Amino acid sequence: MTEKEIQALIERYISGECSPEEKEFLEHWYTDELQKRITKVEQNEAQIVKDEIWNRIVDERPQLRKRQLAWRIWTGAAAAVLLIGLFVTYQHQKLDEPNISKEEIATVLPEVLPGGNKAILTMGNGKQIVLTDEADGVIEQGEGFIIRKQEDGLVSFEITEHKDNATQVNNTIETPKGGIYQVVLPDGSKAWLNSASSISFPSNFSASERKVSITGEVYFEIQRDVARPFRVQAPQQQVEVLGTKFNINAYKDEPYARTSLIEGSVKVKGATREHVLKPGFELSTSKNGNDRVGEADIEAIMAWKEGVFQFDRVELKVLMRQMARWYDVDVIYQGAHGEDEFVGKIKRNEDIQKVLKVLRYGNIDIALEGRKLMVGQKK
Repeated sequence: MTEKEIQALIERYISGECSPEEKEFLEHWYTDELQKRITKVEQNEAQIVKDEIWNRIVDERPQLRKRQLAWRIWTGAAAAVLLIGLFVTYQHQKLDEPNISKEEIATVLPEVLPGGNKAILTMGNGKQIVLTDEADGVIEQGEGFIIRKQEDGLVSFEITEHKDNATQVNNTIETPKGGIYQVVLPDGSKAWLNSASSISFPSNFSASERKVSITGEVYFEIQRDVARPFRVQAPQQQVEVLGTKFNINAYKDEPYARTSLIEGSVKVKGATREHVLKPGFELSTSKNGNDRVGEADIEAIMAWKEGVFQFDRVELKVLMRQMARWYDVDVIYQGAHGEDEFVGKIKRNEDIQKVLKVLRYGNIDIALEGRKLMVGQKK
């Protein structure tokens, strides 16, 4: 069969429309392709790889969405992209290569670790507190408020008394690349910060509104308060809500900012329009000022909060931006690189070398040099 025919067959397999004969043919074809790509893998690992992949095929075949969108998963070489989508779900490969000891690996490979609970609190007076280094308990207090580190990865701002004339202290919490943190705001609302993100808010909200500003990506769970709407100022967007759950992705290096609603109702103001979202929908604003409302892939959007990279038909550069923020590395493209789309999941706590090994199975030429990821396309 031609490559085009193989691609069409793969799409029918994903949608469950294959005949028994087509299914048998595709499975044989897949086995042959797999053997070509694992010649450098130890023989005992190869069997584990095949077993894991086939379990995924049998148990976790994607279903067509209710909104009847076609799966445009593969562009370019169908075989390569199918394999990368499956290999991304495989999380048990060994770091060691044949004939290389762990000691040798330690001296050759730079220490690039997954992200974790890291954040810095900057108060209105300029004082900075590295939250990661603080012990649990009260870390700061002022007129009418206490800042408490409840546990690693969680800090809360508690109101001890309400005074109309109390001095408002502005607080900013920032996560670096490779950092993540949770904040309980003065009204009891919760905010989860992804890597390279920030949130700024007063030590006590006013009687008329609760207003914060963010950069990067933040997920919110808002306490309902009809008398005081909750407002979020993000690059390119403004969000107003009474009580709900939603995610804002507004990284400067992404092509658009988007607010995605998980539960409740929010009013989002973009560049040219204002729209009240329903759960499962999002408003995205592009850099050139175009607003668009559409259905949101909530599972993929919220994967970061659940400790997972989830690639749902994402382009290579999108995938690389996520990795750069989480592992705190710089991505450098050299030569040509593919335009294929990637499908799959992998835990965010995986060693970066395991992730790179997976990507190489997808015909991506990628290497770690210090804290730089050099990316190209294999010939």
